[in-house]
Amino acid sequence: MTLNYILEQLRLKGYRATEPRRIILTVLLKQIHTVLSADELYLLVKVEDKKVNRSTVYRNLEILTELELLYKTITDQGITKVKLICSDEHHHHLICDICGKIVVFHNCNSTYYNEFAKSHGFTLTGHTLELHGLCSSCKNS
Repeated sequence: MTLNYILEQLRLKGYRATEPRRIILTVLLKQIHTVLSADELYLLVKVEDKKVNRSTVYRNLEILTELELLYKTITDQGITKVKLICSDEHHHHLICDICGKIVVFHNCNSTYYNEFAKSHGFTLTGHTLELHGLCSSCKNS
């Protein structure tokens, strides 16, 4: 995903490419392999431009969610963390519980999931798989 692609998606829905929005998107793109809370994102955005306020970050996260450009996860502590979607390809995530690092993996045993669902009278319409743990950096510190 590129900045131009995201800006085009925003323009198609009537949103302008404001400078604060560009900064937020640039930070999200730099952190594409990490999930961030809104507050963590806000602090990173403030490094780039001290004038961007917290409500601007939250408002832009709402817009990106509405446009289905964000991946969301919730930590064991109930904190919502986000990142820009990786791609349109079906994949899953391995997430570090400390630093939020994400490793994408494509090996998906959907046949097993479909059979399991069918045995319980379900028809699957989709699935998301997150595996949580500690990355080597966090495990060793």
